[in-house]
Amino acid sequence: TSLSVAFCPIPLFLCSCATLTAPSFQVRAQQLKDAHVAFIDHYTCVGGKPAAWDQASFDSEVAKIAQQFTDAEAAESKAVPARKTYIKNSADLFQRDAALVRKQHCLSPSFAANKKRQLQQNYDLVLKQTPTPTP
Repeated sequence: TSLSVAFCPIPLFLCSCATLTAPSFQVRAQQLKDAHVAFIDHYTCVGGKPAAWDQASFDSEVAKIAQQFTDAEAAESKAVPARKTYIKNSADLFQRDAALVRKQHCLSPSFAANKKRQLQQNYDLVLKQTPTPTP
């Protein structure tokens, strides 16, 4: 038991190193991906019918996610303009998705599945291009 206690801190330390040294762009891109995909999930019609529409809640959610994109873009260095452009383009895509939901109040399950697949491919592509963290 004492041997396992001695080695237990090592994996914890290595995990914390990887977390603390992960490129901030990669962390922000993952957060944006999670928020965008969750938004699509939230506004997918269940059983072909939209949930009760709450305009104030919708507007609040859209504003919160839009602010995440704005903050992520502002946090990016001008030294890598492609990252700022990627975030801006992703923000524009999110706004188009939000406009569609605002108009229809929900997305069909098939449309949502295709949209999520496209989003995951786009975000995963940029996430794979960022360097992996080293302890």
